[in-house]
Amino acid sequence: MPSSRLRVYQYLPYLKQFGIDGDVRPTLPDPWFTRCYYSPSKMVHLFQYGMEALGSLKRLGESRHYDLFFIQKGLLTTNLRGWERFLSWANPDLVFDLDDAVYEASAVEFQSPFFRRFQDPGQAGKISSRARAVIVGNHYLKELTLRYNPNVFVIPTPVDTNRFRPQNGKKKEKRNEVVIGWIGVEAVLTYLRALEKILQEIAKRYPIRLKLITRLGKNPFALKGVNVDLVPWSYQSEVQEMGEFDIGIMPLKEDRWALGKCGLKLLQYMAMAIPSVSTRYGVNPEIVEEGKDGFLAREPEEWIEKLSRLIEDEALRERMGAEARRKAVEKYSLEKTAPLLAAVLEKVGRS
Repeated sequence: MPSSRLRVYQYLPYLKQFGIDGDVRPTLPDPWFTRCYYSPSKMVHLFQYGMEALGSLKRLGESRHYDLFFIQKGLLTTNLRGWERFLSWANPDLVFDLDDAVYEASAVEFQSPFFRRFQDPGQAGKISSRARAVIVGNHYLKELTLRYNPNVFVIPTPVDTNRFRPQNGKKKEKRNEVVIGWIGVEAVLTYLRALEKILQEIAKRYPIRLKLITRLGKNPFALKGVNVDLVPWSYQSEVQEMGEFDIGIMPLKEDRWALGKCGLKLLQYMAMAIPSVSTRYGVNPEIVEEGKDGFLAREPEEWIEKLSRLIEDEALRERMGAEARRKAVEKYSLEKTAPLLAAVLEKVGRS
């Protein structure tokens, strides 16, 4: 999943430079997690949640043998009620990491009212109050976390700018269409529906292709009047597939959950020198400098006007993309955020 991949796994080689070694204990190891998570079977999901619960008890016990115990987002995807009490016999040197607005919400909510009684949507707050420090991905999450813990540190979700970089060696072929791209998990693919009429209008005016990189379940994505190219996401191919984007988009719903988003798509576009248009909401205005390294939009007319400017002006795309790449390297790269994370871990480890 993106959160663990970007806020845990990719940090490990960099933390070694600061003398910090880490062992990762996922809720459910692959290939089991992937098979269960993307399965349409309710029985398979029940198996997944049961194995996660058993595995979490094992991980809590193992944590006592380490200098630090780092939890990313939660103990379980289901937030089983009372599970945070087991932290009392785990490692007290706990660091909690958040990159979504999971306070008062569960990553997975049971549909059955009976089973939902066994969930605790307030579990993230209880874990935060037990932690020695909480790391969050943006300032909105910091304000939420301060209700539970005064030791809060903002560290943006980093992008590996050595891996996500302009595809200069593979010059884009001259073509008669402009590729508007989006990358993400299926759960937030619904955000694109807010742009349905906008993209249809753009498709009437210009030869475009909408390229979506995601792992689709049973619900295909189609948009009448728009040439849609669906590409299965994989770690091995995502950079190459994004290299075809001329413009990246990041629409958001204007709700509390979106306020907790940390702008990963934007940062990936920026690292690859892809100009973007994103919703003027949440963390996006903190990342994008309007008209310099990206565009922000809210009303349909703004989306149409700014997408049109980028489609019509290749030089603007190149200029804006170069500025975006510069910012990504200077502010959001692993080289910039790894020392911040190491400092927090060292501080808790010495306390």
